[in-house]
Amino acid sequence: METSHGICRIAVALGENHSRALLDQVEHWQSFLALVNMIMFCTGIPGHYPVNETTSSLTLTFWYTLQDDILSFEAEKQAVYQQVYRPVYFQLVDVLLHKAQFPSDEEYGFWSSDEKEQFRIYRVDISDTLMYVYEMLGAELLSNLYDKLGRLLTSSEEPYSWQHTEALLYGFQSIAETIDVNYSDVVPGLIGLIPRISISNVQLADTVMFTIGALSEWLADHPVMINSVLPLVLHALGNPELSVSSVSTLKKICRECKYDLPPYAANIVAVSQDVLMKQIHKTSQCMWLMQALGFLLSALQVEEILKNLHSLISPYIQQLEKLAEEIPNPSNKLAIVHILGLLSNLFTTLDISHHDDDHEGPELRKLPVPQGPNPVVVVLQQVFQLIQKVLSKWLNDAQVVEAVCAIFEKSVKTLLDDFAPMVPQLCEMLGRMYSTIPQASRSLMDCFADILFALNKHCFSLLSMWIKEALQPPGFPSARLSPEQKDTFSQQILRERVNKRRVKEMVKEFTLLCRGLHGTDYTADY
Repeated sequence: METSHGICRIAVALGENHSRALLDQVEHWQSFLALVNMIMFCTGIPGHYPVNETTSSLTLTFWYTLQDDILSFEAEKQAVYQQVYRPVYFQLVDVLLHKAQFPSDEEYGFWSSDEKEQFRIYRVDISDTLMYVYEMLGAELLSNLYDKLGRLLTSSEEPYSWQHTEALLYGFQSIAETIDVNYSDVVPGLIGLIPRISISNVQLADTVMFTIGALSEWLADHPVMINSVLPLVLHALGNPELSVSSVSTLKKICRECKYDLPPYAANIVAVSQDVLMKQIHKTSQCMWLMQALGFLLSALQVEEILKNLHSLISPYIQQLEKLAEEIPNPSNKLAIVHILGLLSNLFTTLDISHHDDDHEGPELRKLPVPQGPNPVVVVLQQVFQLIQKVLSKWLNDAQVVEAVCAIFEKSVKTLLDDFAPMVPQLCEMLGRMYSTIPQASRSLMDCFADILFALNKHCFSLLSMWIKEALQPPGFPSARLSPEQKDTFSQQILRERVNKRRVKEMVKEFTLLCRGLHGTDYTADY
């Protein structure tokens, strides 16, 4: 094994470092092709990486180098090399997909967690290589993969292994995740084949999910095909072993296809609500699922949104009401943070004004703007008193306070002007937070400088009045400041309306004076 490993390193080093020179030696093209075939053998060396061999991973960068050198030639010469090396790269695809195959379930069960992780990374490297090879082989590569998958799934002569099916799908997924396949003529056939796959294995099911997710943009352009794959995704949501793949795929579909999902909305919400209540998924996947539902609800009528929101979040509001009555302890803190996280992630993507669609086609921008109050604002107004009640008990706990602030921060970013009705209540609540813990972190000084700079640029007359009034009370913002230092600071700020960096320096110096740290060793690295 060590001998073959050493020979492979020599062959790869020779090929990588001298690829261009060897390609230029046209009269010796057969000798170079022999070296390429030797490296191909090293890529496809028998055994599973990393348990049986560790050589194949050394060769992957060579294929990038060779392709780059071939495509760097002028068109006429490039055509000659393409004729010689396209078959080699098609062979490479077959070799890579074979190497990407999982071992038998029994064998895989004996692998250590470290070996499984190394194999996962190895497959990612293969995926990146396949994506790169697409530049050389183009649409013919997808046709090649589709033909093989079709023959595999429709053949009645011999039973196929799930590993072979999974590897072919993995090849599709690798390309579709980064390459625009919207105009590919094989994707409709692939979507039609997916429901025919007999899924009896978690790894295969994961790859099916990720492949569907990779094709979500294509589904948005071909909504008639959504019903072919959506039931598979919803069914997978109930399997905790498919948590990451199923939830991320549903999120992609809801984001890309939301305007075509209203007929399926009731079913999606019902299934999602069921898995959330059963606590099948980990916290991060629950947050993704709420984001998916936010995308989904954004495309519904306001009445439908409110109806679905009521059924979706009522159980959590009831649970939060009970938690608000309890004495604070670590266990109910986790539950509170979880519920607040679910709400903030839902409001992150629930956007009935379609602010995120400004980059889309004109047909989306022509959608009527909903009249009446925004559903998110309606819900926030309904739960605001409850959130305040929770906050009053947990005002000294940074994690709970951050979770509360996240709800409003994400809502503001999504709602923009629609958030206006909530501003007075939110400002009052923020005032309570600052009054409880008034010390400002020094890491926020740049933010304060940005605010002062913006006010000075756009509201100069008001700022000159406000800053004078704000600094007038004795001992504010610090008893360490003299009236002269306050006056100097206000004059410096009001004079600087162009250079933001200079304003940040002024604020930094002022905060050091406030803290009594100006000129000390402590500020050397500040």
